[in-house]
Amino acid sequence: MFVASALLQRRSPMTIENPYQSPNAESLPETGAASGSQNNWKDYSPKYNTAFRTALILQGIFAVLTALILDFGQTHRAFWVAFLCQWALVWIILFRRPMNPTRLDLAIVRFGIVPILFLVVGFGPWLLRALGIQT
Repeated sequence: MFVASALLQRRSPMTIENPYQSPNAESLPETGAASGSQNNWKDYSPKYNTAFRTALILQGIFAVLTALILDFGQTHRAFWVAFLCQWALVWIILFRRPMNPTRLDLAIVRFGIVPILFLVVGFGPWLLRALGIQT
C-alpha cells in the first residue's frame, strides 16, 4: 500500500503515458489526399434523404391501415414481411450505388413497399402452402 502511494506521488499529474502504445505508432497510414478520394461506407447521396422520408411516411400509413384490417392480423404480418424485404432491398441499393442513385433506385426506395406488400399478400399464402408450413 505504501509503495503504491509513493509511486502515485512521484508521477506528475500532467504526464499521461500509454503503456499499451504500439512501437510502430508513427507508421500509421496518412490521412491526406490519398485517402480523401475513398468514400466512407457511411456516405451516401443526399438524394436518398427525400426518398427515405417518403418511404417512412408510406410505411407508417400502411402499418396503420393493415393493423385496422380485421383478418386476425394476417395482412399486418404480411406488411412486416414486406417492410423487412423493402429495407433489405434498400440496403442492397445503397451498397451498390451510394453516391449516384438512378431514378429507378430512388423509386424503389420511395415506393418499394407498395409492390412488395401486394406480392407478399398475394403469393405469401400460396408459398406457405407449397412449402408445407400452412395448410
